[in-house]
Amino acid sequence: MKRLGIPLPSQIVKNQIRGAVFYSPSGQVLHLERQTPITWVLDRRAFDEHLANRAQKAGAQIQFNSRAISTQTTDNRIKVKVSAGAKSQTLSCQVIVDCEGASPTLTRLRPASERLRSMWVNSAQLHVDHAEDLNRDIVEVYLGSTYAPGFFAWIIPWRDGSAKVGLATREGNPRIFLERFMTRHPAVSRRLKNARRSEISFHPIPLGGPIPKTYNSGMLIAGDSAQQVKPTTGGGIVFSLICGRIAGQVAHDASRTGDTSGSFLSEYERRWKREIGRDLNAMRRIRRMLFRLPDHRLERIFSVARTFDVAPILSKADDIDMQGRTLAKLGLDPRLTMSLLCSSILSLPFIVDSRKAEA
Repeated sequence: MKRLGIPLPSQIVKNQIRGAVFYSPSGQVLHLERQTPITWVLDRRAFDEHLANRAQKAGAQIQFNSRAISTQTTDNRIKVKVSAGAKSQTLSCQVIVDCEGASPTLTRLRPASERLRSMWVNSAQLHVDHAEDLNRDIVEVYLGSTYAPGFFAWIIPWRDGSAKVGLATREGNPRIFLERFMTRHPAVSRRLKNARRSEISFHPIPLGGPIPKTYNSGMLIAGDSAQQVKPTTGGGIVFSLICGRIAGQVAHDASRTGDTSGSFLSEYERRWKREIGRDLNAMRRIRRMLFRLPDHRLERIFSVARTFDVAPILSKADDIDMQGRTLAKLGLDPRLTMSLLCSSILSLPFIVDSRKAEA
């Protein structure tokens, strides 16, 4: 939020987080903590409403209970068919910014390789009250195929004592895995046995990195529609805001000059890639490696990290969103370098075998 210069009312910020506790499949623990907060926990509904109000005050018009279902380009204008219940209407514009989310319809005509779901996970999350023994400013992350195959489970505390509990999985039904995590995990089930749950929500998360082309004549694509999501954690708010701002600026310039060609709008892709492209590429490589790690390899990586005491080094990370450049800085410390090297060597046989099998 500081990078983007967006002021937030205090009621939107539900907590300030200063660290995380990671649990291996067998229960090994790795603490990463700082003295001062490193991130916020936001009330997403209130946050979206706040941004919408700011947009309306700036002159935007918001049409609720409506869905854009198709587009057609004619005479340098784009006509958008919009359905609103049983009624429909056609809007005319110069530029569309497609922010439909992870399952877009307006930009669905893509090469088959872009639709491959091998790098996707499905998430489930709910809000709980009366969770016990929560550390109010520490996020908990749980790894292992028993509860979250291919990804991880999480507990994110709010300052009022409630928490977000969720997970994402590369296989199977996330609802079933979340129920198993909350009722069978030795540590978690005890602390959530008296918790009151809210309605569960589901969301697909693309982790394969951005689509190859995020612009076309008269159209820009941003956020989950463009798969501008952190492949390591599945987070999308910060990158969506960065890319959304750039898209708005380029769309404004295109409308002002009357040039909405693909050549002009390609400036959007050049700018967001300069901003976050390197970090997304680094995180995608890390995610591919993590997908290949079975539980016993994760255990050995935890053991190496604990042996070399890398927690104090990782806790110095000054930017948890731009993970590529942060790792580059931290890699100068020999303890982290040795830990990463040993972890890579320990994981190498499995990675090589996987690649041979894929070949």
